[in-house]
Amino acid sequence: MATAKVSFIGKNTVECPVCQGEFNREELLTGGGRMNAGDLTDELHRQYLTTAKFGDVFPLIYPVTVCPNCYYAAYVPDFEKITPEKAAELKQSTGDRKNMVKNIDGDIDFTDLRTLKEGIASYLLALSCYEKMPLECAPTFRQAVSALRAGWLCMDYHLKAPDQNWDYLAQVFYRKAAFFYAMVVELEENGKESAVSLGNLGPDIDNNYGFDGVLYLAGQLEFKYGQKTNVYERGERLKKARSIVARIVGMGKSSKSKPGPLLEFSRSLHKLMKEELDEMGVDV
Repeated sequence: MATAKVSFIGKNTVECPVCQGEFNREELLTGGGRMNAGDLTDELHRQYLTTAKFGDVFPLIYPVTVCPNCYYAAYVPDFEKITPEKAAELKQSTGDRKNMVKNIDGDIDFTDLRTLKEGIASYLLALSCYEKMPLECAPTFRQAVSALRAGWLCMDYHLKAPDQNWDYLAQVFYRKAAFFYAMVVELEENGKESAVSLGNLGPDIDNNYGFDGVLYLAGQLEFKYGQKTNVYERGERLKKARSIVARIVGMGKSSKSKPGPLLEFSRSLHKLMKEELDEMGVDV
């Protein structure tokens, strides 16, 4: 039975800019074979293998800081960037955030060491709180990656509890991620909000695929989780998504700097999109 520690409570006290409550952040321990890397999925998600010493380790449950008092949530670099005006609004909506999390699972507790449930809830809270964050935090991108990671963690939980509908919740998050990733691309193009300035765009914690990764995921998530009931709309959305992915495929022909997996995934996705569009009789 795995008993070795995978995280610790930091010594430095954090003060919440929303409610002024104080708490200590939980941090993931690294090294010692805790993270036994497995395959990379077509969503650029690194899977980790169970070990006898540490059991199941889910690095993605820790990146979002959550105040255990008011449930304000943000990534570490952004936690203190909330403006006083927006902080006041978030303080007033504390009850709404707590009820939102309670609706997922009544046992979620941010005063103790995190489990998968707290990890999922942390991203749900981030999705809500980033609606109030300034543009310098690239809030739309933060919402996009939060929705995607929440979907991944829901599927991890589904494997442990297949009768509790976590796979259904995962689909909800994936559809949100598809929406937000498309918005990130649009906002970057029209100059209204930039994610590039953040530097590391993930989407997971092991590799930074940059804005090319954002372009790829905008296409991949639309292909896998976009609406499929309206054939005309499906065709139009796929055409647009395919043109976005084509940028990576085209650049890959003349550049050796592209991460190998990203280029190969993009080529495969580009082909699959064309095949579906051909079946639909849509000119590409």
